[in-house]
Amino acid sequence: MNGFISSGLSLLDSQELILSSLYLDEETVLADALQIILKEERTHLPVVSKEKKFLGVLGTADIMDSLVQGKFDPKGPITSYIRPVEWLLPEENSLLFNFDVLITEGWPTAFVVDSKGEYQGEFKFHDNLFLLYQLLNDLDFYISQTVEAVHNAVVAIDAQGRIVFFNPSAEKLLGFHAEEVLGKPIKTFFPDSLTYKALATGEELRGIPMSYGELNTKADFLPIVLGHKILGAVAVFKDITELEEVSHRLNSNEKLMATLEAVVENSYEGMVVIDDQENIVLMNQFFLDVIGVKVQDVIGKKINDISPNSSLPQTLKTGKAQFGETWHLKGRDFIIMRVPIEREGKVVGALAKTLFKNMEIAKMFAKKVMRLEENLAYYKEELGKFHSPQFVFDDIIGESPRMKKAKSLAYRASQTTSTILILGESGTGKEVFSHAIHKASIRSNGPYIKVNCAALPEDLLESELFGYEEGAFTGARKGGKPGKFELADKGTIFLDEIGDMSLGMQAKLLRVLQERELERLGGTEPIKVDVRIIAATNRDLHKMVMEHKFRLDLYYRLNVLTIDLPPLRERKEDIGFIAKGLIEKINKRLGTDIQGVRSESITHLCAYDWPGNIRELENILERAIVICDETWILPKHLALPGVMETLALDAEQTLEYALQAAEREILDKTLRRVQGNKVQAARILGIHRSVLYKKLAKYNIQG
Repeated sequence: MNGFISSGLSLLDSQELILSSLYLDEETVLADALQIILKEERTHLPVVSKEKKFLGVLGTADIMDSLVQGKFDPKGPITSYIRPVEWLLPEENSLLFNFDVLITEGWPTAFVVDSKGEYQGEFKFHDNLFLLYQLLNDLDFYISQTVEAVHNAVVAIDAQGRIVFFNPSAEKLLGFHAEEVLGKPIKTFFPDSLTYKALATGEELRGIPMSYGELNTKADFLPIVLGHKILGAVAVFKDITELEEVSHRLNSNEKLMATLEAVVENSYEGMVVIDDQENIVLMNQFFLDVIGVKVQDVIGKKINDISPNSSLPQTLKTGKAQFGETWHLKGRDFIIMRVPIEREGKVVGALAKTLFKNMEIAKMFAKKVMRLEENLAYYKEELGKFHSPQFVFDDIIGESPRMKKAKSLAYRASQTTSTILILGESGTGKEVFSHAIHKASIRSNGPYIKVNCAALPEDLLESELFGYEEGAFTGARKGGKPGKFELADKGTIFLDEIGDMSLGMQAKLLRVLQERELERLGGTEPIKVDVRIIAATNRDLHKMVMEHKFRLDLYYRLNVLTIDLPPLRERKEDIGFIAKGLIEKINKRLGTDIQGVRSESITHLCAYDWPGNIRELENILERAIVICDETWILPKHLALPGVMETLALDAEQTLEYALQAAEREILDKTLRRVQGNKVQAARILGIHRSVLYKKLAKYNIQG
């Protein structure tokens, strides 16, 4: 597909680019790199291999971070600081194409490589802007002269087949006025239009004989092409010398001119450019209005004749950029930047540009930035509160030997970064221990994230743990969502009820433990995480491994430091202390003022087996506090299944209570027998699973 291509644009396409030749060799040491960066006042520099291959960029911020963190090694290589970037352009790209890429992609700069991948130089926007401005002036003159010489009949259509150009010669030749045909489909007037055929096929039709009345002509029908895109088609009768003007109407040169004009003539920014002789070659209307002159009065004049205090000549001489300086002119203050314009390694001009229309906007911008920083700090603090642990080791009550041993081991474990496995029945305080371990660790300032592995189905658990990318599944949040592991980075994640995790999820969790990295659902790139894992379960993981219900390799990864929490029935000497602490907690929550538990009530509490452990004890005490009309909890206020002497009820109530106590005991023992499997328990008891759930809720039995 050849088509008609503007020769004016081809002039720009053949223009040699202005490339900066400054770069670092991959064997450069950090001290030399830092010296070059400071000397050149650069935010980044390209790095090239021995074979002249482009490797990436060395950022000033990365070196400064290493200096601040005390990791800077002057003799160390720069290789570990090299960051890959996507700002690459092939050498064969034209000047126009490169500008279009930088504007479209929003790149600050780009690096040019040849077909072999060898580094050719850095393409800077401002360095080439001055060149482009001069070329477009030449192009504008070139096209205007061409248009004036056009005398042939020309008809052009756009990509939709609508007539967009119909010159006077075409009116005479084809017998229609331009007002009749412009904007309308060409096939309305010429059903067998070869112009439309050239548009549809993308092929040229040259030298076609055409007859209109007594006039015989030869016509060319050509698609109008920019790059690989067909913008329209044109029919030229007799002479084709005015095709450049048609192309000028339809191709992207007009868009580029409008874009550049918008950049230069921005009403919110001033811009002035001087050449290597300090003569003004460009000054936009903003600057003209501020200075109070007309464009014809400044172009070609020395910058200091127009603005005596201008520092642009100094920028021209030193070749060093200056940012964020204050410029005072005619009672107004501006924040301004000045940068040199380089060509083939030589400074050929300088550009000055205001960063804000006035200081009030600058101050408003600064206030917004400060407000955003304050808001960010506030939300970080609030998020930290939300994901902060609630308990410390002082909150763990217990003086029994097994409890002291568990607390001692937990504290020692908190001083390490090892994975911890907490074992114990439901209600024994596994989550409280995980809170305390995190709070006492070096990660205490990091987030604490809890995940209940039994509360979520497998597909939802995966997205909760590892996050997902946008479009990973129907209903996925736009932009994706980070998982709990990402949220817990530099902190602790507590995986409760890990024994209920499926084998498939166990395999994915094992990778995080081994590699310290994960992939989001629907993602392709691994994400590094630095997370301390605390897992907990009320199941016998060793037995589950033997039954092939839990992965052996994951079990070994989790079973680094194991803390076994005793059930309440095995440390009844702690019940009095625990009850006192729980009453204080319940009083604060309910606004009550119960003094404590009488000694005879403690005796009753110790006589009970506590299958629900501390959680059940808290529920029993809360019920007692609610119904208690005295300042101390007495045996009559306690409702303990199987401890009949705790309630002085009438015979009918005693029978009902005895039946409930017996039912509760049967339910509890059955659940223990099947290790918490509710489906199997319902089958043994001969009741529906939903009935079992209701009874468990009624008696507050944790399965």
